[in-house]
Parts: sequence; C-alpha cells; structure tokens
Amino acid sequence: METIKKALPSIIAILVFIIVIYAYFPPLLNGERISGTDSKTSRGMSKEAGDYNKTHKESALWTNSMFGGMPTTFIASPKYQNLVPTLHKLLGKIVAYPFVSFLIGLIGFYILLLVFGVNPWIAMMGSIAYNMCTINFILISTGHNNKFLAISVFPWLIAGIVLVFKKKRILGGILFTLALCWELGSSHVQMTYYLIYVCVAIVITEFIVSIKQKEVKRFLGDCAILFVGVILAVSTYAGKMWSEYEYSKYTIRGGSELTPKDNNSTGGLDRDYILSYSYDVGEALSAFIPRIKGGSMMEPLSEDSEVFKIIAKSQGRPSARKICKRLPVYWGSQPIVGAPFYFGAVLCFLFVLGLFVVKGKNKWWIVSIVIVSFLLSLGKNFSLLSNFFIDYVLLYNKFRDVKNIVVIQVFAMGLLGVLGLKEIFERKLSDKEFKKKLGYAFAITGGLALILAVIPGLVGNFTGSSDAQLAASGWPQQLIDALQMDRESILRADAFRSFIFVSIAALVLWAHYMKKIKGQWAVIIWAILIFADMWPVNKRYLNNDDFSPAKEVSMPFKKQKADIEILKDKDLSYRVLTLQNPFQDARTSYFHKSIGGYHAAKLRRYQELIEHHISPEMQQMVKGLRSRVSIDSVFSALPVINMLNTRYIIYDLNRPPLRNPVPLGNAWFVGKAKIVENADEEIAALNGFDPDSVAIVDQRFAKYIEGKNFTKDLAGSITLTEYQPNYLKYAYQAASEQLTVFSEIYYDKGWKAFIDGQEVPHFRVDYVLRAMVIPPGKHTIEFKFEPRSYYLGNKISLVSSFLLLLLIVGYFGYEIKRRFL
Repeated sequence: METIKKALPSIIAILVFIIVIYAYFPPLLNGERISGTDSKTSRGMSKEAGDYNKTHKESALWTNSMFGGMPTTFIASPKYQNLVPTLHKLLGKIVAYPFVSFLIGLIGFYILLLVFGVNPWIAMMGSIAYNMCTINFILISTGHNNKFLAISVFPWLIAGIVLVFKKKRILGGILFTLALCWELGSSHVQMTYYLIYVCVAIVITEFIVSIKQKEVKRFLGDCAILFVGVILAVSTYAGKMWSEYEYSKYTIRGGSELTPKDNNSTGGLDRDYILSYSYDVGEALSAFIPRIKGGSMMEPLSEDSEVFKIIAKSQGRPSARKICKRLPVYWGSQPIVGAPFYFGAVLCFLFVLGLFVVKGKNKWWIVSIVIVSFLLSLGKNFSLLSNFFIDYVLLYNKFRDVKNIVVIQVFAMGLLGVLGLKEIFERKLSDKEFKKKLGYAFAITGGLALILAVIPGLVGNFTGSSDAQLAASGWPQQLIDALQMDRESILRADAFRSFIFVSIAALVLWAHYMKKIKGQWAVIIWAILIFADMWPVNKRYLNNDDFSPAKEVSMPFKKQKADIEILKDKDLSYRVLTLQNPFQDARTSYFHKSIGGYHAAKLRRYQELIEHHISPEMQQMVKGLRSRVSIDSVFSALPVINMLNTRYIIYDLNRPPLRNPVPLGNAWFVGKAKIVENADEEIAALNGFDPDSVAIVDQRFAKYIEGKNFTKDLAGSITLTEYQPNYLKYAYQAASEQLTVFSEIYYDKGWKAFIDGQEVPHFRVDYVLRAMVIPPGKHTIEFKFEPRSYYLGNKISLVSSFLLLLLIVGYFGYEIKRRFL
C-alpha cells in the first residue's frame, strides 16, 4: 500500500502528460498524422531502399535514387542486429508520432527533477514548462522527427549521470546506458554532440568537487561506471555507428582533396555554411519575447495592422485578408526562419530567479552550459569564439545551423528554474532574502520586457532582407514602411505580454511565500500560467491544420505527367534530372533514380562535381535549348551529365520530359586513360573531355592500367542484366582486354567487383565513377555492396545488446528478490 501511495503522484503525472499531448494534438485521436516538409523529404529519399527492405530479408545499404548513388546510412535505417530496441520504436507501434517522443520528453524531465529531489507536483509542472518550449513544436511541424526524439532523451541520460554521482551507481549506470542507447538510436548526431557538452560540464564539476572534498577515488569509480555504460551502448550500436563514422569521412562533412581557395574550408563543412544560421543578440532574446524579430518568414497580420489598412483602402478588405495571411514579418539576420525559438517568459523568469536562489555545484555546470550555448548560438556574430570552436574543438565543424545549440540552453535554463522553485517551496530562504532575490529577478526580466515595450527600437530598425524583394516585386515604399511599423507593433505587444506573465509569476511566488495561498493552489496557478504563456505561441506554428489523413501522409508525392512517361521506360537503370531546384529535391528520388536529391550528408566528391560541372552543364543545356540548337548538339556538349547516364530531363511536371539522345548508358569501353596527379587536375580534366573515349584516372590508381594499351572494341558489348540497390550484374563480351567504365558512383568502403565469381580490383575514374580492366571473352561481371562496418558491426551489436539485457534483467531480478521475497 505504501508503495502505491508513493507511486501515485507519478502515475497522475503520466496521465496528465498524456492528456496534455492529446489536448494539443486532437487529430491523433482520429488517426491523422503530421505531414512535415522534412518527413516528405525523408520519404522521397528513402523510397527505393524502403521498398526493397519490405520485400527482402537483407537491407538496402545503397540507393541509386539520389546523387547518382550513395549509402543509405543516414537515409533509410538498415536492419541492425540489436536486442535493445529503442523505447520510441516499442511504443511507436501502438501510438502515432509525435505522441511517443513527446511523452518520452515529459516523463524524462519529470524523472530528472525527481532525481534532484524536486516535489513530484512541482516536477510535473516543471516538465510541462520545459517540454512546451516552441522549439519542440517547430521540430514536429517540419518533420525533424529524429532530432525531436534525440532531444526528448536528454533528461533520461542526465538523470542517469546524476544518480551515479549520487552514489546510486548501478541504477544510474543502467539508466545512463539505456538512455545512451536510445539517444544513439535516434540517429541525430548533432543533437547527441550537443548533449556531450552537458555531460562534460557535469563531469568537470564533479571532478573539481571531488578534489575539494578529497574524494577523487570515488569520482574515478563513478566515471568508471559511466565509461562501462558508454562502451556497452556504443558497442550495442556498433553496426550503426561504425557505418556512420566510416561514411561521414567521405561526405561534405569530411575533408576535401581539392586545394582550398580561401579560409572558408575547415576540414568539415565550409565555414560560411556552418555559420549561415546564426543568432544576433537581439534575436537570441526571442527565447523571452517570441516575436522580437517578427516571428517567421510568413506570419499573419491582423485587421488592425497598418499593412491591412492600406491594402483594404486600395483593394478592399477581402483582398487585404488574403494578402495578410502570409507576410514576411521576420526581419532578423537569418536566411530562413520558420518560427522563433521561444522558451517562455515564465521559464526565463524562473531561470533568472534560480541564478539568485540556487546554490551549490549543480548551479555552476548549469550556468556554464547556458553561457557557452548562448555565445555559440551567435555564430558569425561572435566569430572569435565560433571560429575557435570550428578550428580547434573536435567535430564542431561537422554541423551546420549553429543556433541549434540552444537545445541545451533551454534544457539548462529549465532545470535551474525548477531547482529555484524547489528552494522557494522548501522555504530555504528568509523572508527578507526571498523578497530581495525575487525583486532582482523581476527587475531584470520584467524590466527588460517593459523597456523593450516602451523603446522597441533598441533592437534594430525593423528593416528586413525581404523588404528589398518586396520592393522588387512591386510593393510601394508606403506599404513597406507600413510593414516595418507593424513589426514594431508586434515587438511592443509581445514585450508587454512577457512583462504581464513575469509580473503574474512573481506575484504568485510572493503570495505563496507570504502564505497568502497554499502550495497546491500555487502549483495550479502555475500550470494555468504555463499553458496561457506557451499554448497560443505554439499554436501559431503547429495546429490542427498541419495534420492530414494517414494514407495521404504515407504517399507524399503524386505522379505527374512527366513521371508517368518516364516510368513507361522499363530499362533496369537510368537516371533523371529535374531542372526545378534539383539539388534540394527529394520528389524526383521518390519515383526515379536521380542525379540530384536532397541530403545534408551527400558524398563530398559528388558535391564538388555538382559545383564544378553538373550545375554549369545544366545552365549550358538550358541556354542551348532556348537558342533552338538541335537537341543532339546540345546534349553532346554535356560530358558529365552524359557519363551519369542521364536519360530524361524534367522541365515541367505537367509535360512529357526531354529525352537525352546521347547518354552513355550503364557501362562502356574506352580506348584511352589519362593519368592525372591529384584531385585538382582530375576535376579540371572533366572540362570538355570525351567520356566515351577517355577515362580520367588519378595517379593513385595508375597501377591497374600500367603497361597496358587499350583499343576500344566497337563490336563488343557490356549490358546490365540484373539490378538491385546492393547488387549489379552485367553480361560482357569483347575480343580484347577492355578498360570499362561503369556509370556507378565509386565508394570503396563496401563495393566489391567480381568477374565470373572471382573478386577483382576496381578503381575510380572520371572523379566519381567506377572502372575495371576486363579480359577478353565472355564474362559475368558483378558488383556487390558488402561493407565490413555493417556486417562485423552487427555481430558486435548482437553480442553487446545481449550482455546489456542480461545486466538489466539481473539487476532488477536482484532488486525484486531483495524487496519483495
């Protein structure tokens, strides 16, 4: 009975969490799903691999549906032999996204607060306040499912670490290890990387404390438990992580072999690309005042707005309503913004209060995380620190959109804020001390909000980069001036709104501490305050309109006339190029094998091929077609597009595609090899070369053709006879030895070549393609994709996950026997 009584608050908390989720997402009860843009993109890029996985026991580890061909490591999760499936996958079979990820986050932060000794009712409200942060709803609406899941697991893992350092080593170690497994299973390396910063801050803090308390031996023992947990979790996901690590070195996040032309190259992503989405100091305050920089690129304006009044006067109210539904109200420095990252006025106030109220070691690692993440989110606007991290901090140059690091900022702020509440509700301050610190917190947060409400021009002149575009599209200056006035009005309104919430929050705390209201009523008022603060803001960016029927979401793209015509071609393999934003497009990949696509981890060499040759050839093609030169002449002058076996060009989805009359096909013979010294010479040699006659060979592969003279056998042939994502089979016939080029992307970490069943070497030519020297006669040529990282890693994963399960079962078996038997 006592056990049930203790568990009752947690049971109620979980029920409240479930009610909150369904209250915010009622379409889930009708079986509807969110169709985010990134979800659609993911379905497009993974379609070929997904279809294959449904009908085969083995996984499609390679796909030709994007960028000519690439591993599916980050596209469609291969079948890893892991006996510890993530909690997300287990529950995901019962209820739909985003229910599971949201519930994981709510329960996780609740557990973390309990670990810190917070009252269960305050912990419940604290978890809701943290998880209602607008960032989560932005991720859900855009379809960043893995990122949202990774963030949801944060508090579970931190709770495990804290338990270990609280001398509950076994329970903490198990929770830490399981949470790390779930985190790694989320497949969002960038979020996991930021989580490591939090872990490092905690460990450093504990190390300093252990020195002061002369308990270094105890500290090392705790670290040993965590180290074993890391080894178990990593080895449990060995197949996945090994494959990802191996592939990442060859992507745009790895280094380039081309000589850098400026300091923009970092050995990872280009510096400008990393820093393109940076906060300025003003926009960083959107954590406290949501639309301090206007909100999003497409915000609605009310009928009280200046823009509405002017348009209504000239074009009528119906036209004004239509135009004012979606306007570029955002005026910050980022290129694209879907919504502000609003933490909540109440949460920010609690954080500032926590700075004054909370004492002890936890305060300092929490504050350090807030400071570091805030400064790094400024990116190019605090270049001294950002460039230091890019140049010297391990892996920092592998990730873009630096402002995303605020995910650990809001985590730390939420945690300190609730710990401050804990101190106050436990009455650890004198009345005088409480009033003084409450006054400080109110003066800082309420004062800032009030100042910006009165003097909004302190954060800028309300001019956005979109204003020039509006002027170019025909907007008169009077209308642009009106838009800037509306931006100012929005800032005033939201700043005053934050002031109101801070004032009420401070008043409730004062009333409780002065015993004007009881604790349970204070918690209820806090709950109402949190929902009143966060609910309306989040509903601007994710609401019932974002849901669609499940069947519609599962089929994100519909065949158009161009697709139907192309799909009539039943040849085993050829490629398609769309002229409509081809390298930010997953739609073409959904139906065809594309030389374009959309992915943040494409092969580096292919990206360089796009920049140096494919994009220029596309421009040349369009120019030639417009000048009405013969199609044969136009396409004959496109060597790289032809060597990629690009058979169809989509220029209008509602019209039949153009057919390239001269693609080189799946494979062909060449009579000459041109050896070059390095990547610079190799990519330059593709300018105007004839891929049907010559192969460009890096000197590293010269050994495969040394001493050989080739004569192209015009009577010979090589034909693709079988195609699977992981397997290619060709029938070959020639009277003499042939240097054969295959229109397949070279990737030596898994692709193996065979002649009549015997493995033979193959090598790279033409910067990205494969080649072989094939003897005369009739032969069967095969390519098999068998990456060692996947197959050996899977065996390690199977053994490690089995050991982890044994450890968990053993521990809980022992606890049950000790407590109940």
